Amino acid sequence: MRDIENREDILLIMRNFYERLLKDQSINFFFTKATDVDQHLEKHFEILADFWEQGLFLKGGYSNNMFQIHKNIHDKHPFTHEHFEIWLDHLYTSIDENFDGLNCDVMKKMSLNMATVMRIKFFQ
Repeated sequence: MRDIENREDILLIMRNFYERLLKDQSINFFFTKATDVDQHLEKHFEILADFWEQGLFLKGGYSNNMFQIHKNIHDKHPFTHEHFEIWLDHLYTSIDENFDGLNCDVMKKMSLNMATVMRIKFFQ
């Protein structure tokens, strides 16, 4: 298997990831009821690709405050520690089923770091 190399690879991971999230009854509420992400997935995938391109390939383009967006959701519909574990598991699976390499490891470490910081900030 090859490593994550470009935006198209990121989009493949995001589509696979969200397919898993939307099928998972323990977490899909956040994408179908707490937000309307499921109503504009392709637009959301482009935003996510901007985010991951910036993190993995140091390309600009992402300007949103990812933490504040998720904090706003958490304030209305609290995430649990289990939700973060489910989110990470689906993301790791989506990466591992399609790619292998340094960028995969970086993406996993970045996602774990984000989840850890969110947990610290949200559960103070």
